[in-house]
Amino acid sequence: MNPTAPHSDWALPDLSGLKAHAPWLLLDASRAPGSISGYLAVGVKRSLTLEHPDPNAFDRIADFVGAGKGRCFGWVGYDQLRADPMLNLPPQAPVHVTLPVAHWVEAEGVLAFSGSGEAADCDWLTQPEDASLATAMEAAVRNPAPCVAPSIGAETPVDSSLNATAYRDAFEKVHAHILRGDIYEMNLCRELRGHLPLGFSADAAFGDLVAKTLAPYSAHIQMGPVHIVSASPECFLERQGDRLISRPIKGTAPRHPDPTADAKAAENLRTDVKERAENVMITDLVRNDLSRVAAPATVEVEELCGIHSFRNVHQMVSTVSCMVQPGTRFSEILQATFPMGSMTGAPKLRAVEITADIEPVKRGLYSGTLGWADPNGEGDVGDFHLNVVIRTAVADTETGRWSAHVGGAITALAQPMAEWKETQLKAQAVLEVLGGTEPVNRTENSAQHHG
Repeated sequence: MNPTAPHSDWALPDLSGLKAHAPWLLLDASRAPGSISGYLAVGVKRSLTLEHPDPNAFDRIADFVGAGKGRCFGWVGYDQLRADPMLNLPPQAPVHVTLPVAHWVEAEGVLAFSGSGEAADCDWLTQPEDASLATAMEAAVRNPAPCVAPSIGAETPVDSSLNATAYRDAFEKVHAHILRGDIYEMNLCRELRGHLPLGFSADAAFGDLVAKTLAPYSAHIQMGPVHIVSASPECFLERQGDRLISRPIKGTAPRHPDPTADAKAAENLRTDVKERAENVMITDLVRNDLSRVAAPATVEVEELCGIHSFRNVHQMVSTVSCMVQPGTRFSEILQATFPMGSMTGAPKLRAVEITADIEPVKRGLYSGTLGWADPNGEGDVGDFHLNVVIRTAVADTETGRWSAHVGGAITALAQPMAEWKETQLKAQAVLEVLGGTEPVNRTENSAQHHG
């Protein structure tokens, strides 16, 4: 089987009839791994929007969710960390498409679903008072849009905040920090940006992206003319009762149509010394983060450096869990863990400082988190499920601009050309659905043996 071939036996909910209600569609592999399942949230009962970093953001989100009667959906962008009083970060240029640093809604209707078409299993978490809206939401799931590739015009050029030459120079700066002992791992990212092609459809782009990736924590969110189109494979945090789980990803390899070559690529990733070192470093950082909110002696690495194969890439994933200390608030959990180690580095605070000094553009939503959270009935958050915002584009259909970041971890064993090519691999599916192509820089070949 070609790992990049689209499915023909499923389709996503058809959001076209719900546009006036600003729908949110989140996929959730934990409900039915290997199939299309997730949540369709439509309409807004209440909302919380934080336009800028706020030192009380996590408390305000917890209070907002805790005051609700049903499941809430939202995001926190990476740049929220600029409100941390322990950090003094230099200025960076804004992202090409801006969003509020945090946005949460309690929807009029929330429908959980598993499968598609008439056989879809639907469960109302919040049923709308408006019967016509409820009918439209069920119809969106049971009569879904066909799974077809988007019809777009000619490819459009893509600009990068770091081209191959600038990326190499940034790599060398990070590497120098590592060799000096300032840090031992850092995630170096760059922004890709461009203009939407003629005929662009966010719905079609998301459907094609899901078909290409089958990423388990994907999302399509509409906020006015701006669409978040995400194919994230990574879980930041999931709370189930008193249990807290994180699944950091470090290590990526391409899939291959030939089964033998594909199996070899997965095995090469599993045994790669550099990739395993990256993963182990971040797993240890996550263990430390969770220990700040865990009941004593409950932090556990359930899986270390496991190979998880998605439709377009193999990933090295570890799973870390703990039992939450009784009385720990949602805001305390986020204070202890955000931003996630897989998108920063180790030690985390120093890596964040170096990131802001070297990366020319802010990250915006990228490297942040989005997902859902339930009220616990006592004014705080109960269960929640938050992804890591990677493999994601933010597209403004009004201005025609789009932005997407991509990055990878740098360690002492890293080589600049290999890291550059990893960022291109991670960007490939997103660029394909945006109709964009990144120009080849003539200095890429010379970067291979530099450093």
